[in-house]
Amino acid sequence: MTLNTQAKQTILCGICGGIGSGKSFIAARFQALGAVVFDADQAGHQVLLQPRVKSELVQKWGEDILQSDGELDRSAIAALVFAPTAQGTRDRQFLQSISHPLIELELKQLIQQTSAEIVILDAALLFETGWNRYCDRVIYVEADESLRQRRCEERGWSITDFKLRESSQLDLLEKRKQADFVIENQGDDDQTAGQVAMTWQTLSLMVREKV
Repeated sequence: MTLNTQAKQTILCGICGGIGSGKSFIAARFQALGAVVFDADQAGHQVLLQPRVKSELVQKWGEDILQSDGELDRSAIAALVFAPTAQGTRDRQFLQSISHPLIELELKQLIQQTSAEIVILDAALLFETGWNRYCDRVIYVEADESLRQRRCEERGWSITDFKLRESSQLDLLEKRKQADFVIENQGDDDQTAGQVAMTWQTLSLMVREKV
C-alpha cells in the first residue's frame, strides 16, 4: 500500500459491484461491526461544493449547470457526463480529472488519521480510478440485473439512466474476477449479513496477522 499504513494495524477493503447492487448497504453492515466507511460517492458530492471546483465547472460548461439558487445542478451535470457520445466521454473525463484527486486526498487523510483497524472504501469506480491499488482486499457485491434496475428505479432513475451509467464503468465480470470476496445481495438481508460477518472475521484475522 502507499497510504502510510505500514506502521498501523489498518486494513483497507474496497467494495465494488454493479449499479444498484447494494454496495452502501454492505458498507453499512461493516460499519455496524466496527469498520470506518469512506463513501467515495458522498465525498464526490462534497467536492462539488468547493468554490474552486464550482468555478472550474462553470467555466467549462457555463451557467446552465447552475440551479436557481446558484448551486451546481447535479442532474444537469449528469446529463452531460453520461451522454452516450464522444463528447460525453470527454466531459466525464474532465469532471473526473478534477474530482477524483480531491476524493483520493480525503481518503488518504482518513487513513492517516483513523484509529480503526478496518476501513471500508465504498467506491463505484474502485478499479476505474485505480484506488484498488491501495486496498488490501476487494469485495464484489453480486446482485441480479433485474433487481439492480428495480432498486435504481426506486431512486427515480429510468432504465436509460441505469444503462448509460453502467456502460461507462468497467465490465462487471472483470470487477468480479479481480475481487477477493463475493457477497451475494439478492434481497435476503439476513443471508447477506451472514456473508458480511464471515468476511469481517477474515479481515479481522488479517489485522491480527499484521500486528
